[in-house]
Parts: sequence; C-alpha cells; structure tokens
Amino acid sequence: MDLTDRLVDRINLLDLPATVYAAAVTGKEDPEIGVLVLPNSQVISQDLAGNRVVDFIYEVVMRGTDEEQINNALWKIANLVGSDDFHVESSNGSFIYDQAQVTSFPTMTGVDLKGALNYVLDFTIQVETFG
Repeated sequence: MDLTDRLVDRINLLDLPATVYAAAVTGKEDPEIGVLVLPNSQVISQDLAGNRVVDFIYEVVMRGTDEEQINNALWKIANLVGSDDFHVESSNGSFIYDQAQVTSFPTMTGVDLKGALNYVLDFTIQVETFG
C-alpha cells in the first residue's frame, strides 16, 4: 500500500538504531522495528463517486534488548508523527494526507525467553482515497 510505504520511507529518515520495515518483527535481529497497518481501520465518510476519508490505524513494534534505545527510538517516531509539520505524500496519487494522531505512548507488551523486550506505539493517519 502506497501510504504504508511512504510512511516507512518517512520514518526511515530519522536516526534510528534499525531500519524500519512494513512487516512484523521476527526476532532475528536486535534491535528491529516493524510497522503494521491494523485491520480495524475505518471509513469516516464516502461520497457517491467512491471517494473516501479513511482513518488507518498503525502500530510500530520494536523488539530489542536495550530498553533505553527502544524508548528513544519510539519517542522519535511519536514526535515525528505527532508534529504539526508531519506529512506524507502519495507517490502514485492514491491518497491525500489529512492528519495524523498518536493514540498511545510507547508501551512494553512483553519480554521473551532471551530477554528481548517488545514495545508498541500506536497512531492513526487520516487520508482521502479515490474511488
């Protein structure tokens, strides 16, 4: 999806300890960061031509053994997305960016048997799409 690809490109411009991918974390690298669009994204409105305003719900998952590094990276992403200057632009004309909102702070969701921590950060991006 063009929106997710542009979002990942934008986040990867930050000075983060790992490359961000539009995929789930695998546990193969330390640290690793994945961005996922969640299935409960919702259509806010739709016109007769099929144009829609949609809130896409994103989750950034970061896994690693250095808790400070994880917190710093996720806060950089939260500050980017939450900034009034944040913007993503479609590369193929499939959407127009409206707004973004951080909906959760970086939160630890678990620790695996190797001592790696899993943290998540959630936000929404509202765009207009065309029918």
